[in-house]
Amino acid sequence: MCNLNNLCKKIDGSCSCCLSKSSGVIKPIPIPLINPHEGALIMSLFKMITQQNEMIKKISEDARLTAEKINSLSQTLGLKQSKQVEFSSEEVTNPEKLLKILCGDNCQHDYNLQLISELPSPAFKEKAFSMLLQIIDNNGQKVTLPTSTGFTIMLFTTESPPKLMKINTSGDKIMRGTTDADGNSSVLFRKIVIKEVTSHFRNGCFFLVVAAKNLSNIKPLIIPNFVIKARKLNCDGVPRKKHKLDDESVTTTEVFS
Repeated sequence: MCNLNNLCKKIDGSCSCCLSKSSGVIKPIPIPLINPHEGALIMSLFKMITQQNEMIKKISEDARLTAEKINSLSQTLGLKQSKQVEFSSEEVTNPEKLLKILCGDNCQHDYNLQLISELPSPAFKEKAFSMLLQIIDNNGQKVTLPTSTGFTIMLFTTESPPKLMKINTSGDKIMRGTTDADGNSSVLFRKIVIKEVTSHFRNGCFFLVVAAKNLSNIKPLIIPNFVIKARKLNCDGVPRKKHKLDDESVTTTEVFS
């Protein structure tokens, strides 16, 4: 067949189709035939693309169904969890609850601890303060025990259940200085330093507790709403210099009076 005329039967190029004058008729452009091997390859690629499209559609549908199930499940669980969190967030510990945790069922005590010095309000982080207490009976009279006993200071959070604070948010001991003291009538914690601020915790305060180590007949002293703030800054933005604890504020006369 001639390249210029589909009706020409000559295949050797000896025809005169190229010499014929244009008659104004648009002659069709010949389309080359596809090699049978190439046609098979194209058909295979077409089938592969079709199969991939079907697989993608199926995966997409499966993913949609899975996502719907996960959303339904998470909404159900989320509602339950939010109710529990909301319920627990309303619970806080009060001094009575904390006393029961510390003493158990033994709520009868022969003696009490009475704070006779003034606590800083608020206290400041890394700034020392002192505490002076005396042992009194249930009638409010100062007593002297036969032997000296040990006392310790503790900090508890206000959440329920309360948490005994031993380390601060930086991983260091939360208190240093005089955290333990002995006495049989008066108890002096001369220098207490707390290395945390209460704004990081529930209600922005702690319970400050003083309790006897080995005697269960002395009622622990629980001081609620104990607030510790960051140190005050000077004009240069640097924490003010620590002042030496004034021993005159807790004199020997006060301790043994």
